Amino acid sequence: MKHTTTTLFQLFESFGVFTSAEIKQILKYFEYKSYTNGTIIVDIGQVNDKMYFVENGVLREFSYQEQEQNLDENEDQTITHWLMSENNFEYLVDSFLGQKPSDIALEVIEDDKLWYITKTDIDKLYVEFPQINLIGRILLEENLKKYERYNAMIRQNPESRWKWFNDNYVGFANRVSVRHIATFLQMHRVTLSKVRSKLSKR
Repeated sequence: MKHTTTTLFQLFESFGVFTSAEIKQILKYFEYKSYTNGTIIVDIGQVNDKMYFVENGVLREFSYQEQEQNLDENEDQTITHWLMSENNFEYLVDSFLGQKPSDIALEVIEDDKLWYITKTDIDKLYVEFPQINLIGRILLEENLKKYERYNAMIRQNPESRWKWFNDNYVGFANRVSVRHIATFLQMHRVTLSKVRSKLSKR
């Protein structure tokens, strides 16, 4: 039996520009796939030719630390650039839009249930359903707002960064490793552990 999604249907319905019949037609372009924790679905040097919708789980954008930094074994060997969970679209912007090799990777960090659509099929939808252009603009604007808030956050002190993370990524502290969170917040793992311990005692 073909896997179906109510969540993705409801998301398109929430934009208020499609009929139910149109949404069903759009969803025919999407494919479903489950992934196990640790799967890299786009590696560095590969072209990201799919846009993913997270039905369940967490995705992580990352790159590798420079070897000459001589990181100890307790430190993350990667740098987490972004985290995305349920009910969100995820793709590596430069690689996907330009269809060129990516300089960052995309990894599954939970057992994930994802829907995906290829860049080729998205281009077909732009022609078949011009309203998709509006959706694309809305999603892009939302992502730009998130990046702006992130860039403002990393200029704050470690305690404020941790508070921001908990406010904007509710429940992620129990779903994402401390190592990944630390590099995402651009602080040392030990610093993050001290901040968490300090705030938990208040």
